Amino acid sequence: MRCAMNIYNSVVVITSAGSHLGQTLAQHFLSLHANVILVDDNEAALNRTLQQCQPTSSALLTYLLDDHSFESVQPLFSSINKHFDQGIDVLINLYPSLPAPSLMDETNFDHYSGQMSSLASTMLCFSKLAAKQMQHNQKKGVIVNLSSQDAENSSDHNSASLISNFTQSWSKELQPFNIRVGGILPPPPHGRTNNWARNRDELIRNTEYIVENDSFNGRVLDCH
Repeated sequence: MRCAMNIYNSVVVITSAGSHLGQTLAQHFLSLHANVILVDDNEAALNRTLQQCQPTSSALLTYLLDDHSFESVQPLFSSINKHFDQGIDVLINLYPSLPAPSLMDETNFDHYSGQMSSLASTMLCFSKLAAKQMQHNQKKGVIVNLSSQDAENSSDHNSASLISNFTQSWSKELQPFNIRVGGILPPPPHGRTNNWARNRDELIRNTEYIVENDSFNGRVLDCH
């Protein structure tokens, strides 16, 4: 029989919470009576999500980052540990997609490489701090890696590669600590056009499934 993690009253941290998908994920987990912490470095976007979610529940906190450096993110987890006795249960590692690089425009190759490096570092930073807190608090936590796919002409290959590699690697490393890691691959461009609502609903269903299903670890789900 499948074991299930209890989302009710759990502590769920959502990164890039100012994105459209971040907002929808926040509303969904609030509807399941989780304590949700919205995290972003974009104050205007974070406030929009807060305004949309506030009527839903009072179990909602926001955290505005100065940037995505370790020094900026670490105080977030210290704050979580102080505010909640047992710290974080779920990290939804939601990151914005990068536009696919063009061969014809004036974009500097080093600039794109820097963006990719920053993206990977951000995912690593949040996951490392979340995993350490889960381990310290002896939590059977879960990390879910997925892409917001807000950008048009986004680089699906790079998103899928990062999600798959990190998910599989981290799941093996964290399994001895009963911390699970799952991933969700972004929908392909041809399936994304004019189907935002359907894709969003599938991403949310898959995220909830990974969080609830204690046997799900080291695997990546596709959205079609």
